[in-house]
Amino acid sequence: MKYLLFALGGLLIVVSLMFWVKYREDNVLTAEKRASALYWMLLERKSNREFLYHGIPGDVTKSKRVRIFRVKTGVPGERPTPLPQLLGREYWFITKKYESSENPETAPYFLELDIPVLDEKPFGPMPYLECQGSTLSGSDGQCNWILPGAFGLHGINGDPTRLGDDNPGSSGCIRHKDEDITYLYNVLEPEKHPVKYYIEDE
Repeated sequence: MKYLLFALGGLLIVVSLMFWVKYREDNVLTAEKRASALYWMLLERKSNREFLYHGIPGDVTKSKRVRIFRVKTGVPGERPTPLPQLLGREYWFITKKYESSENPETAPYFLELDIPVLDEKPFGPMPYLECQGSTLSGSDGQCNWILPGAFGLHGINGDPTRLGDDNPGSSGCIRHKDEDITYLYNVLEPEKHPVKYYIEDE
């Protein structure tokens, strides 16, 4: 009887240790998943729909869709929102955010994308040959964005017509309702965690 109790006690210790190890492993995995779960975004350029996700960047099956935004992108074929794929990239990064209340074109906020820019025409990435046939482009199809400055996500300064179907679009940026860009400004922290921004030509 004494030996049986001893054996049962030993078995209980072994089982307890196994549960403890498993508990520790699960907690470590959960912590790793939390650490790798980030905000990321996806733009469907043709349909002017933008999605905010939280999870594993680029993987909608391992992410939670937080919000959908109705936006206005760059003028197709003339001043488009640049596709990262045409410059050998998988995505852009949102790297900065700042108030832009003094700029009537982008107020109230601007979230900057790391798209290459130039101080002179075409004011954007070069070569970027998506604008064949446009009156604004060269014979090679190089796009010309007309306005200098960074590409990014911004507001409409209280003018909803800038998101309307009759409006051709921006000079490459992504326009949002003022309340939507305010939400993104408050939620995202690109200086701490650069936000991956995917674009699909859909």
